[in-house]
Amino acid sequence: MKEKKTLIIFVAVMAILITSSIVAFCIFTPKKEAGDKDFVQKKDKLTIALGMEPLNALAIIADSKDFFHEEGLDVVIKEYPSGKRALNEGLLAGEADIATTASTPFVFQSFERDDFSAIATIGSSNNEIRVIANRDRGIAKPQDVRGKRIATQKASSVHFFLHLFMVKNGLSDGDAKLSFMRAEKLPMALASGEIDAFSMREPFISRAGKLIGDKAIVFAEPGLFIKKYNIVALNKLIKNKPDVIASVIRAVVKAEKVMQNNFNEAVEIVSKRLKVDESKISNVLPLIDYRVSLDQSLFNIFEDIAKWAIKYNFTNKTEPPNYLNYIYIDGIKNVAPESLTIIH
Repeated sequence: MKEKKTLIIFVAVMAILITSSIVAFCIFTPKKEAGDKDFVQKKDKLTIALGMEPLNALAIIADSKDFFHEEGLDVVIKEYPSGKRALNEGLLAGEADIATTASTPFVFQSFERDDFSAIATIGSSNNEIRVIANRDRGIAKPQDVRGKRIATQKASSVHFFLHLFMVKNGLSDGDAKLSFMRAEKLPMALASGEIDAFSMREPFISRAGKLIGDKAIVFAEPGLFIKKYNIVALNKLIKNKPDVIASVIRAVVKAEKVMQNNFNEAVEIVSKRLKVDESKISNVLPLIDYRVSLDQSLFNIFEDIAKWAIKYNFTNKTEPPNYLNYIYIDGIKNVAPESLTIIH
């Protein structure tokens, strides 16, 4: 009888110990996110609007290699044919928290609102944009676009480049029949004969070249225009979650190291994402300076674009805004201070 009583007490004690262990485990073990095998800490949710172009390679690589996830972000990616669309239809339309875009769309929106800022430049090039034309339209040199039908994407870097291209070659904007189209419509418009030439960049130059073959002639103007690609965020996100901004910057810094140390892998990733032959991408990427930075030249570019927009009445504003109010420097300053050269 005594042995039976001892056994009952032993079983009861063990039951209490096991129950306590289970409760403690449930209380003190963090819950895993759905689909997360290793990371047990809650992640910050973030939607990023990406412009699908070579200058955006660092963001593409950061996403493809899961660097955003490694930096504690639960990221949803939305892809757009251009940085302008990523900014306007993504970030500023409330469809994304962050966007990647070139300087020209950024400047055009700065005339309309002041609730967003550039947090880092992730690529720049003075030899990325091209004018592609159909030889069968009598175009053999840049001056031959006089009187021809030429198109581009309005209020974007390729639009500004086209203006500079015309001026350099002794032409005015009025010397060609200019029209505006979405980037993805341009290759087929050239192939169908709707237009004679267009100003654009990859992957659309290659797509047009495939469509018209030997009829294609491509004009480059190295040094004519420095196109900078920037990560842009709404000021409310910057104010409320500066740690998220730092995480985004750290992710693209990791991607920068991939570009520096494993070029072939970078080519493979970007080629696959943009659906462009690796041979084309391997020729384009060396033309681009892939450094995560914020430098003083960004102001000069913003102001040059703003003056052009004002002069040609693309805005009703008469003075550029103060672009110091459109740049957030603390993210770069805290993550990669050696890459910050803006005077502040």
